[in-house]
Amino acid sequence: MQKIKMKKICYLFFSAFLIFSCGNEIKNKNPKVEVEHGTEIPKTDQQTETKEEIQNKTPEEASQFTLESLLGFWVGNFVPDNGEEDKTLIIDDGYIWDRTNKITISIDKITDKFVMGHSIVAGNDRPFRGTIEKLNNPDRYLFQVKEPGNNKYDGEFSFTFSEDENKLIGKWTAYKNIEIKNRKYMLNPKKFTYNPDIMLEDSKRYMDWNKKIKTKQRMEFEDNEFEEWIASEFSTATHLIYQVNASKKLLAKSDVENLKKGDLTIIRNCIYARHGYSFKNRPLRVFFDAQTWYIPVHSNIKNDFTDIEKQNIQLLLKYEKNAAEYYDSFGRG
Repeated sequence: MQKIKMKKICYLFFSAFLIFSCGNEIKNKNPKVEVEHGTEIPKTDQQTETKEEIQNKTPEEASQFTLESLLGFWVGNFVPDNGEEDKTLIIDDGYIWDRTNKITISIDKITDKFVMGHSIVAGNDRPFRGTIEKLNNPDRYLFQVKEPGNNKYDGEFSFTFSEDENKLIGKWTAYKNIEIKNRKYMLNPKKFTYNPDIMLEDSKRYMDWNKKIKTKQRMEFEDNEFEEWIASEFSTATHLIYQVNASKKLLAKSDVENLKKGDLTIIRNCIYARHGYSFKNRPLRVFFDAQTWYIPVHSNIKNDFTDIEKQNIQLLLKYEKNAAEYYDSFGRG
């Protein structure tokens, strides 16, 4: 009896939701919410330990330089190089992407002649290994490392390090003829710490150029004559994404029911960004790469969510799906 009663309540809620929604909604028969691999909530009630912090020893922490001082994360921009700088992607209304990605190089093991580690960029977490050569300059080292080669985006890195600069500076070349075969980078040592208090910075607007949403437009002329037409535009987000923190506060229906699909998408994916998730989705990657606090360090974070985040992800996905179903462009009523 209780189950039947709950079903009736859910049915009445859903019916009321549709009745009071704005009139500019257009039904989408195939609503879909994109959830990247490695961010899914495990289908189990079993508690898993959250990674509070990944400790990284950086050169600043070492009282005297040793090769072991280089262990840890090095972060910076992965920029097109060698004539490929002109492959900028112009999206719409001045929104462009110069094909730069944020990259993290993790040096995991090092000796006087050998190095092992992995690179994290654009959703790819790839191991590498190679050699170290001490150059004539006593504080300068040359690294030549290679990824395995069994992934489309594998390649080889060549970079130098000097104590004075405290940076990894070098180039990368893909084995295969991909869109951007050559890149350059200048990386700084960084620590990654999960911080649920981090809020988004207003540094780059979000635009999902992979999908267009449709809205019904209506204009009144004279003598109560109206004209209606269907308009299309890219999905975007509003200023509300800078006010909601889904890692800190348990969200209620009232917090999300009037948000655009773009708002819901960014608020949900901001949870993943706080955990250092490396995004494959290009529009999301461009948006979060512009956040100064964002460090891509993981391709799989599904066991890292707090209980608050798990509940909020499920709530946000529910409303994202409904927004996708009705192509909500300008917010709910």
